[in-house]
Amino acid sequence: MKTPEDDFHLGQAVLEQKIVSREALLECLFLMAQERRSGQPRPLGVLLVSRGHLTQDELDDILAARVTAAGSTSTVSEAEVGRLLVAAGLISKENVEECVKLQEEMRSSGKLAPPLGELVVHRGYVTEGQVNRVLAYQRKVTFACGSCGIRVSAVLPPPGSRYRCKKCGGLMAVAGTGVPAPPPDALSLKEAERGEDTQIEVDRAAAAYLKQKNLVRRDQLREGQRYQMEFARYGLVVPLLELMRRMGVISLRQAQEIEAMDLGKIVRDPDWRAQAIPGYRLISRIASGGFAVIWTAEALFGSGRVAVKMLHPERSKDPRSVARFEWEAMLLRRFQSPRIVRGIDHGFERGTHFMIMEYIDGNSLGQALAEVGAFPVRDAVRITRQVAEALAYLHGQGYLHRDVKPDNVLLDNAGNVKLCDLGFAVPIPKHAAEKSKTETAVGTAGYMSPETMSGKSAVKVGADIYSLGIHFYALLTGHEPYSGASSQEVVTDQIESGAPVPNLMVVNAPPGVIQLLKKLMHPDPNRRFGTMDDVIQAIDALAV
Repeated sequence: MKTPEDDFHLGQAVLEQKIVSREALLECLFLMAQERRSGQPRPLGVLLVSRGHLTQDELDDILAARVTAAGSTSTVSEAEVGRLLVAAGLISKENVEECVKLQEEMRSSGKLAPPLGELVVHRGYVTEGQVNRVLAYQRKVTFACGSCGIRVSAVLPPPGSRYRCKKCGGLMAVAGTGVPAPPPDALSLKEAERGEDTQIEVDRAAAAYLKQKNLVRRDQLREGQRYQMEFARYGLVVPLLELMRRMGVISLRQAQEIEAMDLGKIVRDPDWRAQAIPGYRLISRIASGGFAVIWTAEALFGSGRVAVKMLHPERSKDPRSVARFEWEAMLLRRFQSPRIVRGIDHGFERGTHFMIMEYIDGNSLGQALAEVGAFPVRDAVRITRQVAEALAYLHGQGYLHRDVKPDNVLLDNAGNVKLCDLGFAVPIPKHAAEKSKTETAVGTAGYMSPETMSGKSAVKVGADIYSLGIHFYALLTGHEPYSGASSQEVVTDQIESGAPVPNLMVVNAPPGVIQLLKKLMHPDPNRRFGTMDDVIQAIDALAV
């Protein structure tokens, strides 16, 4: 075997010719994966021969036959790739049309256009594994039960396997061909009774169950899905649960318990197909903006109430928006602080980028300000200290938030706060591997520090300290210090006010609080507090 293509051809050939069993091929493929980690993988042919599954003469004959058969195999057309992805609910028709148009533009300009499957993966609409799995599952024929006559559509079973009818238990045969059923001692597969794209949905349900029950890590699940993608190229369609068991992630007993739930029945329920994110039943919308929408949801497999944030479809077409969304999801899962919303999962399913977060029973501080106005001084001080704790943790991890404001702070019914919305978070320059480049100011007008508005690359923790000061001011007064009908007008008011800090005459608070505000919101970052820990110490020293 000189190339991966040789291995793929060999795997498909030994199954089609029934020279090697499915179990033997899987055994060698897993061994190849283990050897690949050590950096010295042996070709599939060597493994099959060394383990006695294939003779050297048989191997030579298969390789020789490949040379004469080169170019004779048919491929799925570009149009068929798009149709299958849309039919499987993995991508929208508009996304496919967009990629086809991009292909045409590249060809018209004399460039080599990548295949459609590769292009939709590159633009983040689907994963490579999803493309390959859809193609693998589409190799179907119609089977009929010899006892009751029921007909189903399914992929051809692996050599040595048989299909049994779910209704009566009879053996299945390819309809209208007279092909006899496999012998009684052949392996019986539960997947045999599943037609159309049910197995894809079963794998989705299995993944949701494993994650919601904390039985699998994200990296283990990704590895299993990579195996699925790889094994499909050898002609093997391997259910996710089987891979997780073979990888040692779950035990045989756990796999049997999950199989006993009959995930096939669950995914055939119309309620499953109606779920925007497999495994989560949306309940009510709690927030919506120009970037994303947030719902409360119930986890189907018992992990309780969660919040689901979904990127707007039009934003999904913008690679920068997708990158920002995935960046936030990654950070929320990485950070472990009681003052920051905890991320649970994120991904891309049925054409939607999503993230799963812990559910906070309460409202944002922005909503609270709109409903009740200014907070009492003691409450404002307590809340600001908790936000400072969240930012101190964030800075300790080497990141700036860059969008501190009441709308991005959740207040639960017990009066505790959680910082959220980390989409603008970036590494602090001193923690970054390279010096940050000057970029357009990001954040919310009215809360951005002067150095942020100027677009300086040296923006550091002082920017978050300034924003925290504006946030504190809003809690004490019930409104933001600068006003305007648009973001540009707010920035203009902030720049042209001429005051070193916002008007503090409207703040009804003790002198110590006023002095704290002045230092937090000083226009010169060198005159503010040096760290968020210094801010916390100053708050603790207040007599309120």
